[in-house]
Amino acid sequence: MERFQWVRHRCRQLLAIDSERGWYSPPDGLPSKSSSQKVRARRRTVLARHGPHQEEYEAMSKKYKGNSICTTKYSLLTFIPMNLFQQFHRAANLYFLFLALLNWVPVVEAFEKEITVIPLLVVLTVIGIKDALEDYRRYLFDKKVNNNLVRVFCG
Repeated sequence: MERFQWVRHRCRQLLAIDSERGWYSPPDGLPSKSSSQKVRARRRTVLARHGPHQEEYEAMSKKYKGNSICTTKYSLLTFIPMNLFQQFHRAANLYFLFLALLNWVPVVEAFEKEITVIPLLVVLTVIGIKDALEDYRRYLFDKKVNNNLVRVFCG
């Protein structure tokens, strides 16, 4: 019953454009939440980066991850394995790999072994260089975005 009264009150309030009360004010006759219950909020500590509490800030900030942007796919150590893994998800590359491996079997050998590997190596190299350049451009853009100066508006 109380909810129906509250909905009816809100509809009247919205239709009448009553600006005296806030959006979540209770209808007349119903107790407000703040009067019946105490608001229990968690406290938080805000430490300045520079100043007398700099050591506390550094100790606290080690627990949390930074807010820098990183959209790169690869690192220097993971480029070759991850790039090859993604390359061999393509059907054409798997087909050429299958042909190269099949040509190493003496019974089925149609061409020289090295000749069948060359097209696959050329395609993998070209696509790898393209992916490396794209990832490097992403790295430069991330660096540019992370080093932008920002304004912080408080209060």
